[in-house]
Amino acid sequence: MSATGFSRRTFLKSVGAAGALVLSVGQLGPYVLGQKTALLGLAVPVQTFFGEAAEKSLRLAISQINAGKDILGKDIPKGLLGNPLDLTVSDSAGRGDQALRAVQELVLSKRADFLMGFFFSEELLGALPAIPVLRKIFMGTGAATPVATIQVSSDYNNFKYFFRPGPSNSFFILQALAVFIRDFLEKKQAWNSLVLFAEDAAWNKAITDGMPAILKAFGSKVEVAKVIRFAEDTADFTPIYKDAVEAMKGKKGGLLTTLAHTGLRPTIQWWDQKVPLPFAGINVQTQDARFPTLSGGKVESVTTYTSAARTKITEKTIPFFDAFEKFTAFKPEVTAPSYNAVISYDALFILKEAVERAGVLPDTEANTDKIIAELEKTDYVGNAGRIQFYKRGEKGVSPLRPDQDFPHDVRYGSGFVEGVFIQYQGKELKAETLFPDKVKTTDSFISPPWLQG
Repeated sequence: MSATGFSRRTFLKSVGAAGALVLSVGQLGPYVLGQKTALLGLAVPVQTFFGEAAEKSLRLAISQINAGKDILGKDIPKGLLGNPLDLTVSDSAGRGDQALRAVQELVLSKRADFLMGFFFSEELLGALPAIPVLRKIFMGTGAATPVATIQVSSDYNNFKYFFRPGPSNSFFILQALAVFIRDFLEKKQAWNSLVLFAEDAAWNKAITDGMPAILKAFGSKVEVAKVIRFAEDTADFTPIYKDAVEAMKGKKGGLLTTLAHTGLRPTIQWWDQKVPLPFAGINVQTQDARFPTLSGGKVESVTTYTSAARTKITEKTIPFFDAFEKFTAFKPEVTAPSYNAVISYDALFILKEAVERAGVLPDTEANTDKIIAELEKTDYVGNAGRIQFYKRGEKGVSPLRPDQDFPHDVRYGSGFVEGVFIQYQGKELKAETLFPDKVKTTDSFISPPWLQG
């Protein structure tokens, strides 16, 4: 029985006899260099923009890897140790139960050699019990729940297969928000208070619970006037916005949003009701290239945190954004990469470099362990910044959980991955980078139209 209470026998029973038969034969035998396709399995909610964007970024990366060129046009070794790379996709559908079936399908039916993906934290939590059974390297590229890497810490031998090259887990996202509040909203916009406005989801619980303490720890004088966590199926936000406005009477600030699943409906109603509080924080769905159309253009002034934007984070960032837009072999209508698309692209090149350093492909458990050991040594400059993973036993990295280590989580902070805050501005609703200062594309923070003047 694993630490999750999910045994191999239970797993085999859940997938049925056919799945058990496939699993019983083990790996497919040794790779013949240059002759066997190495297969990456992607589990994402395929009917969403975020699933489409992640798949597009990986198909772009695979086209470059198989051609032997990186994003800057430099020569790199082709494929994985000379084997061509291909992608297969399974639908995680935004649900934990379906996410579990998706990874089972990728390994047991499609025989993927490596796994990647998820968008919702609920998906990752649902599929987590399969990791010690499938024993495939899994690169988590969308879900922020800290539970996954805490599980790596507590039960390394069973969960060593999981790595998160991004996004930062919720504790580090909380730190990013606190720095933005202190150094931008407080110092530059004179905010002294805010309302935490959050969907009731697993990924942001650490953020809403920990915000008052982290602001104090980071020396910010901004107070949390009210915490509002609303059900994801909320239809009418009128009373919620009234409560927020009431809580902010006599104070200067706005709504500090933590939205991923529900961004469209509350944003439209915020605009239509002309809520006298700016929207700043995290509003993931605004990264959907269709958001301006879906919202009727009601996104001006909305600010969101994301992994990267079209600004010079590294020498690769702008070339990646441009290549993504121009890549028409998959979903040409998806013109801008979401945060998980940026991360997925970087993740595949990180995986490729680890395989090349190990000199093996995962045809045996011992070879998988060799690749894991090389992944743990990762020091890669990608589109989102310099990427390293936290090590086992490396504690004190989160002020809210000083006694907790987060092995295989992406290292957060200056000089590594920090993320950026962008704001949609002007008639073209261009995503301008506000913060950090070193990568900003504008000095202007605009208010919603009804608060201008």
